[in-house]
Amino acid sequence: MSPSAIAIVRVQAFPGQAAALGAYLGELLDEVRQQPGCQSGELKPLGSDRWQVQTQWVSQAELEAHLSGPKAQRWLGRLGCGDLVLGLAFESRSAD
Repeated sequence: MSPSAIAIVRVQAFPGQAAALGAYLGELLDEVRQQPGCQSGELKPLGSDRWQVQTQWVSQAELEAHLSGPKAQRWLGRLGCGDLVLGLAFESRSAD
């Protein structure tokens, strides 16, 4: 069996948009937790204007399938095109 995978997204809000971004990320995380292969997800603040979303997946293949799927692409597109996000960083790694 392939090792499980962890995805971490760190997001910085535009000035004055931290609360709105946190609410939006919370909604997205609720949807991500419903995706096939997602085992868990957590949202936590990293300061007054930064958030981290961490999810754990059954395998790297499940994570990659999620990231390449239309829902994830739409969510990432909305983050990149709106007035909430100043910057975004993504990383993934094996959980084992």
